[in-house]
Amino acid sequence: MNRKLLSAGLVVLALALAAGGHQAWAQTEKPLKKITFLTNYVFHGRHSPFFVGLDKGFYKEAGFDIEILPATGSGFVVTAVDGGKADFGMAESASVVQAVAKGAKVKGFMVFMDITTSGLASLKPYPTPESLKGATIAASLTDSARVIVPIIFKQKGIPLDSVKWEAADPGVYFSLLMSGKVDLFTASIDGDVPALMKVAQPQGKTVEFGSFADWGYDVYGYFLVAKADRIAQDPAEVKAFAAATAKAVGYSIAHPDETAEIMVKHNPTLNYDTTVAQWKQSIKAIQTAYEKTHGYGVATDDRLQRTIDLVKQALNLDVKLAPADVYATGMVAK
Repeated sequence: MNRKLLSAGLVVLALALAAGGHQAWAQTEKPLKKITFLTNYVFHGRHSPFFVGLDKGFYKEAGFDIEILPATGSGFVVTAVDGGKADFGMAESASVVQAVAKGAKVKGFMVFMDITTSGLASLKPYPTPESLKGATIAASLTDSARVIVPIIFKQKGIPLDSVKWEAADPGVYFSLLMSGKVDLFTASIDGDVPALMKVAQPQGKTVEFGSFADWGYDVYGYFLVAKADRIAQDPAEVKAFAAATAKAVGYSIAHPDETAEIMVKHNPTLNYDTTVAQWKQSIKAIQTAYEKTHGYGVATDDRLQRTIDLVKQALNLDVKLAPADVYATGMVAK
């Protein structure tokens, strides 16, 4: 046989075998699972790690085809997850406790942010909870502030009806405040405040912020949440999602400027300078002394119980709740 023909035939055979092997591998490769993840609010710097996880392929490596969508408050997130409208989400710990106390079948499984960055933004100082008396606060019906403010008031002995709540969509908070229709709106130091400053300062107005954490709200910040039965039935999936998120958070902390670039790439309407400022504020709420002691994403029973007790007391919830009722431990690798 002609040597050239023989060599050509061997090449063709090798390519065919390689193609067949690749096809067989592709057929046995596990397909990505499509999931929906809800952020607690319209997209801003705090949510950057989730887009880093998407962009860098961390979620894909964990087996997920993730879709990230915004919500209008922690209460909305919990309701959506509980109703099967989303697979995972992030929500303020107080909102999770309140929802579980009222029958929601959801649980936290990872601490995304150790302390809350939430508070109230205004154009004049409100230095203490007592100074809020008579003020009007804009907040969506599902905003966690509607849970947290009563907790703080209860701690300080302030009547719960000392403030008036104005139901509004987060998209109109700025305009309500700037027009004087409300005195404050529920806000975050790592989200709304940097964005509001860009609007207020050119008009010669000063942005003030009252921090819930500074006012004595000493509980966990944001949990990642899922349906309780999902966590029980497929803990491996939940652990994989938690691990991918932890990897994304770690990368985002180490590369804040690139993180903001990725966030803006996926959300072109966002401003880079504002986004990076927001994320750097978020890092402060993640890297706390508690987090350094216990590890990122980990919750302890004593602090979970304190969170439960504060919410129950403030909202007069007559129900027995233990840490295991609101949070699934063991989903985060230490």
